[in-house]
Amino acid sequence: MNIGQDLKTLIVSTVWEIYANAFEHGKTDIGVFSCGQHFPKLNKLQLTVVDFGIGIPHNVRDFLEKADFAADKALKWAFKAGTTTRRGEARGIGLDLLRNFVKKNKGKLEIFSHDGYAILNESQEEYKIRENFFEGTLVNITLLCDESYYSLYPLLSESDNEPLF
Repeated sequence: MNIGQDLKTLIVSTVWEIYANAFEHGKTDIGVFSCGQHFPKLNKLQLTVVDFGIGIPHNVRDFLEKADFAADKALKWAFKAGTTTRRGEARGIGLDLLRNFVKKNKGKLEIFSHDGYAILNESQEEYKIRENFFEGTLVNITLLCDESYYSLYPLLSESDNEPLF
């Protein structure tokens, strides 16, 4: 992958949010699993992160104290700027930053958690209910490996306006 150091740093810090959330919020006893593959001919990098923990909808329902909060609405809530399920901390910029990064840079993000499903890319942002139930959370992210696609500085300046703590 021939990309500059600034872009590498931004990609790693943005994607790290997926891993950090899996370890911190997943509350899994068996750990977090990940795999990825670079497709040079397609100029794509695909990563998958899976935890078999309590899942995003469960975390959001507990935090909001709304047992009947639908999984699709919980996923949408989790991606909203400023939301977090950690009590006493003003955080919640990570998933919003990831969402913006993927959309602006022609990537793709899919999340399966409980009966909720989210797909985000340049042209769509949908949150749905699925018939199948997945215990935990599975995240698929596809990134283009061509620096000409990336909008680097608007994301950096947007994140500078967000509270850090």
